Amino acid sequence: MTSLIESFFWFIFFLICFHYFIFNLIVIVLGSFKNDKRVNQTRLPKISFIVAAYNEERIIAQKIENDLQSDYPQEHIQYIIVSDGSQDNTHQIVESYANRGIISLYQPQRQGKTAALNRAVAQATGEIVVFSDANSMFRKDALHQLVKHFHDDDIGGVCGRKSVLSNQDRKASLGDHLYWNYESSLKQAESKLGSIPTADGEIFALRKELYSPIDPKMINDDMVITFNILQAGKRVIYEKNAITEEEASINLKDDFNVKSRMIYGGIQFITQYQNELNPLRTWFGFQFFIHKTLRYFMWILLIAVYITNIFLLSKNVFYFTFFCLQSLFYLMALIGYILDKKNRAPGIFYLPYYYCNVNLAAYKGYQYFLKQQSTINIWTKAER
Repeated sequence: MTSLIESFFWFIFFLICFHYFIFNLIVIVLGSFKNDKRVNQTRLPKISFIVAAYNEERIIAQKIENDLQSDYPQEHIQYIIVSDGSQDNTHQIVESYANRGIISLYQPQRQGKTAALNRAVAQATGEIVVFSDANSMFRKDALHQLVKHFHDDDIGGVCGRKSVLSNQDRKASLGDHLYWNYESSLKQAESKLGSIPTADGEIFALRKELYSPIDPKMINDDMVITFNILQAGKRVIYEKNAITEEEASINLKDDFNVKSRMIYGGIQFITQYQNELNPLRTWFGFQFFIHKTLRYFMWILLIAVYITNIFLLSKNVFYFTFFCLQSLFYLMALIGYILDKKNRAPGIFYLPYYYCNVNLAAYKGYQYFLKQQSTINIWTKAER
């Protein structure tokens, strides 16, 4: 019995290590042997720039001004902002920019972001569609950096780099900043080897002809769009120099809600396309399993490795030491949580607290999935 538990312990331990370290190291090393292709931008196709905004009156004017400062020729950009269901002044603010070429789409009924994107793309006239979020501020050259790749017919989509600004007043800042730097390195390597498993909706460009209307019930629209492009035989690549910047959530409660919803969407996507995502059938399925699926269910692996470790405490000093280190880590997370609840800086306890908060959010996302919660009902407005 002990040998069976020990085998199970090492299997789980290996999956955790493979997700966080081994796979990433392999991909990054292999990617380092491939050079980025030189891109000569010879033409400037028309772009339809689409933003889905809901109750964003505090930031939407800043977003529009940011978009209008792009160094991409403005006469080649069609701006569409869809603000369905907004109950504040979002759509009135958008409409005030009509004389500067901003198209406002608004209807009182709220059907969710995916339905809003379907409506917007139906109105798009550009050869290239670029998606962004209301709180996502593009650097001036970001559109050039995205669009330059579409001279290659094999490229169906290009994902830019999301950069989370450092801000001590926003509690999710440090954790999100480190995470997105890590994601950037991994996606850059995956892109060199073929395609990334999923783009980020904050800065994502694709050929309009490859966009298919998405089931409004799907939460992670960017994940579905990426998959549809790959199914069409095209690549989705990563461009690290196409940068958008945004602030992290002000508090970890908002960060928890965002991540719970996204993980619900990820599990929803896996269920919808389970045959195509079989890790034993295709490289993409394997890549997605390691990069995303294990992340969604990491909380199960962490519980499993902790419990099995308890049964192995007396076996040798490694198991005893490893159990103590795990326990210390979770104790630090608990202290970080208590300090945060008392509005005190977690200090050295921040990263364990942030990491456990992310995995608790994954558990919550799984609960949303089991209950088949309405995607609109679980959406909560994060503080800007």
